[in-house]
Amino acid sequence: MFLTGFGVAEGGLDAVFARLEALDPQLVQPIHETHPLFDSYWDFLTIFIAHLPLGLLPHIGNKLWALKSDRDQTKLITLSFAFGLLLPAIICGGLLARAILGDVLLADGSHPNNAIPALFIAILPVWAAALIGAGVLAAVMSTADGLVVSSAQIFANDIFRRTIAPIKLPNASPKELDRISLNISRIATILILVGATGIAWWTRDMNIALLVWIGVGGFMAAIAGPMFLGIFWRGATRAGALTGFIVGVGAVSVFKAGLIQGAWFEGTLATYMGWLQSQSINPYACTTLALACGVIAMTLVSLFTQKLDDSHLKQVFGD
Repeated sequence: MFLTGFGVAEGGLDAVFARLEALDPQLVQPIHETHPLFDSYWDFLTIFIAHLPLGLLPHIGNKLWALKSDRDQTKLITLSFAFGLLLPAIICGGLLARAILGDVLLADGSHPNNAIPALFIAILPVWAAALIGAGVLAAVMSTADGLVVSSAQIFANDIFRRTIAPIKLPNASPKELDRISLNISRIATILILVGATGIAWWTRDMNIALLVWIGVGGFMAAIAGPMFLGIFWRGATRAGALTGFIVGVGAVSVFKAGLIQGAWFEGTLATYMGWLQSQSINPYACTTLALACGVIAMTLVSLFTQKLDDSHLKQVFGD
């Protein structure tokens, strides 16, 4: 539906782009000079770099290596590549919504977050729009409840059972630890739901994609150094990985909050710091800059800290 320009006058996808050009000629240009997320090719580079760590996540590799035959591995890579090209086409939904609804989404009382639901209501029968909306909500809820449960387990299992219990309750029985962990999990679940509801209410006027990338960006900046250097560089150390992780998280927080002010400096340095401050609105740029800080920090610390054992390096990299 998105790719065929369903709901627009005859002409298909070409008609969609013609409608967008009529609304704003810059909408069909690679660079949108008045939009802070797409006003230079630097912005496109940051989107690419910010997503790079996704390709090295361990659970992706686990799924590949769990397949025993080369044929199955090739099939997985082929299908992943095909879906990786197809799924981003979901952005055509936003294009179609803007083409059909025009500037209504930007008017007072509306919001771009409502684009897809408003599109379904505009071009589909009521029952079909309701059915699709229910499907979308079901998909969101299935993901959300898993995140709530896994977040609660961080407090119950990772923090309490694995970290605090061995130190504070070394003689506790497994049954007692299970009871305490269960209570912590229940309390954490309630607190997480209350906190998530509060954040959702407070940020209801923010763009959902950019809001998500504030959190995802910190995650990417934190793991990029340990993943990239840990996989490709034998000189990476434990202290370096921890430093890269901490610096990545800290840097993305500083950049996104705009804590570095260009007015603090003078001359050429003020120009560079002013540009850095201007990137605070772009979560992809903040992620890319913080990612670079984390990689540099890990590299420097690894050069001056204790190296990993040769036996471990051989196990990871081979002979």
